[in-house]
Amino acid sequence: MKFFLTFLLIISFLICYAQPDVSEQVYRSTDVDAKPNLSEGMYKLTMFISENYKIPDIHNKKIRIFTSFIIEPDGQMTSEKAVHIDVRDYLPLDVVPLQTPEEKAAEKALYDQMKAEAVRVLSLFKETWQPAVVNGKPVRCLYQYPISFHIE
Repeated sequence: MKFFLTFLLIISFLICYAQPDVSEQVYRSTDVDAKPNLSEGMYKLTMFISENYKIPDIHNKKIRIFTSFIIEPDGQMTSEKAVHIDVRDYLPLDVVPLQTPEEKAAEKALYDQMKAEAVRVLSLFKETWQPAVVNGKPVRCLYQYPISFHIE
């Protein structure tokens, strides 16, 4: 009986501490009452990226880098990531030359550099956000932000 009570006590202790901390929960922007925002508007972030992003020597491409980051309850931006990059040619398919495996590898490396540059620029952005709100309280919120380039 003593063993059973000890076992029950240990299990209940583990269950209590296994619950996620509500303050650590990250909400999606669709699940909050008020989305995170910049006091001067999202134009501020767009301008910051356009002024600080170093575009590599690339031509005739439409590029969209999908990024994500977390807006903390204190308004700070953390966990910046480049999730995906989408690249389209401006030229018709019959005009685009076929690439060798080496050219494809070099192009992939270039796109990986562009994703890394997006993360670098986002991590430089130190403006304080108005945090997301759930039930009147500021919460952590995952924010997704696409960065687009039209390079001719």
